[in-house]
Amino acid sequence: MTTDRLFMKALLDPEQALPTSLNPNPGNQARFAVYRNNVRASLSQALADTFPVCQQLVGDDFFRAMSGLYIEHSPPSSPLLAKYGEHFPDFIASFAPAAVLPYLADLARMELDWLNVLHAAEPIQLDVDALGSILTDPHRVARLRLVLQPCARLIRSPYAVVSLWQTHQGQLDIATVDPLRPEQALLVRPEHQVLLLTLNEASAHFIARLSLQPLTQALEHTLLQYPDFTPESTLTLLLQQRAIGTFYLTGDES
Repeated sequence: MTTDRLFMKALLDPEQALPTSLNPNPGNQARFAVYRNNVRASLSQALADTFPVCQQLVGDDFFRAMSGLYIEHSPPSSPLLAKYGEHFPDFIASFAPAAVLPYLADLARMELDWLNVLHAAEPIQLDVDALGSILTDPHRVARLRLVLQPCARLIRSPYAVVSLWQTHQGQLDIATVDPLRPEQALLVRPEHQVLLLTLNEASAHFIARLSLQPLTQALEHTLLQYPDFTPESTLTLLLQQRAIGTFYLTGDES
């Protein structure tokens, strides 16, 4: 292990001894301990800022212990603290003490998505007239691909992560939430504020397919599972909330 990696390991793990690369005078141990505590406290606070709903659900002590172990195993890859924690949801999913809360990892993913939407690039200006022209042409619609904005994320979970997130915002009473109920939503930022738009299963399935195939194929695939689905309201929602960033016709990408 390189000297830098040994130093980083000792910095993030309080059980590690003073790095041998330091000049072993009596004051070094104390100074390094202070520095280590400050770094760990900063990283722990960064995780708490990114995942406040998770922290609220598990309590400060549990979250502090869980984040402490994550810090030891996942050093930051960027000097920007706001970017720290991208692998935290996966860590939660593998963290045995959190197994009693099976929805916690998905909730953390939603919180991370919310932050990414907040800091994503500004919405792309959509040529609505050109898109409308294609939508009235059956031959071109069959080749139409729709691409979501950089500041949009689809949430699909087997757990009630949307409702759990809303309880933290004071929008719902947690006593009314069944955490084991599947939920779907769309995170968008049409202006300066992130919006959470709840979706039914069919609409979420349709939006997910739009990222994989042309519109007509996405619709056909959705109708196989949801025969009563009609796309008009979902497409209207996407357009009204500026969730569609670009579009193109397959075969014309070049």
